[in-house]
This record gives sequence, C-alpha cells and structure tokens, in this order.
Amino acid sequence: GNLFSEIHINHWVAVPLLNYILRGQGAPVSGNWITFRELPEGIERYSFFQKRCEEPMKRVADGYPDLFDDMIHIFGGKEVEPQFKSDISVVLYPLPKVPFMICYWFPEEEMASSLHLFFDENIDKNLDTGSVFTIASGLAVMFEKFAQRHGFMGASAAP
Repeated sequence: GNLFSEIHINHWVAVPLLNYILRGQGAPVSGNWITFRELPEGIERYSFFQKRCEEPMKRVADGYPDLFDDMIHIFGGKEVEPQFKSDISVVLYPLPKVPFMICYWFPEEEMASSLHLFFDENIDKNLDTGSVFTIASGLAVMFEKFAQRHGFMGASAAP
C-alpha cells in the first residue's frame, strides 16, 4: 500500500498515478489539443482551474521567465512548434500518455501576457478530469514554491 520513489511523492502525484494505473485505457496520444473546458465536467470546473493552475503558472512566467524556462526543462518539457499562435509551446508528460501543453503569449503593447494549458484529446481515456486538475494544480504550486524558496517571489504571492 505504499509508494516509493527516488523523488518526493505527494497527493498531487500519488492519487493521479493510482487512477492512471487502475482506470487508464492506454489510449495513444493523438496530437490534437483541447482545453480543460472540453474535458468531461471541465466546463463546470474551468474557473477554478484557471485560478489554481493557469494563473499561478502565468505569474511565475511573467515575473521570472528564465526561472520558468528552467523549471519547464527540469520537469522534462520539450519545446514544440508554436501552437495556437503562441510565442512558446512546451509539452510535459507528467504521466505516460498524459501530455500537457503549456502555451505562453508574451505581452504586447496594451495586451497582457497569457498562459493556457492544453491537453491531448485522448487524455480522458487515460486519466479522469479530477486527476488532470490535481496534477496541474501540483505543478503550479511547485513552480510557485520553487520561485519563493529561491528568493524570486515574496510570500504574499502564494495562493
């Protein structure tokens, strides 16, 4: 009943991993990207997803772009051709067959920057929406904590 790893394991990893093992269908990655809103029950949770996942990542990316880039690569992110006309598109695989794509748009003139997460259209065959939310939240919290611990962000920036 215990999980062991060479890295830190927390509920943001353990619960989705167990759901992936128990319920994942092994559907292949399609390469077609969708938003969280398009996942089953995603529309009902989308505003919370934005608040807990996309906004914290955007704060780190906006304030500390070099640090954000380093963190993406630490987590195994691979830059891909820009998607959805974004300035930066990076794909992470928190679990096999469960890719997350982070797209970031730099600020321009009077428009603020933007950051959105996208998911492979087959993700719901391999992981439930709640587990997708949990992993994305965990990534956002880790990014913010890393920035805080290394003196980049004040404690008031925490969610």
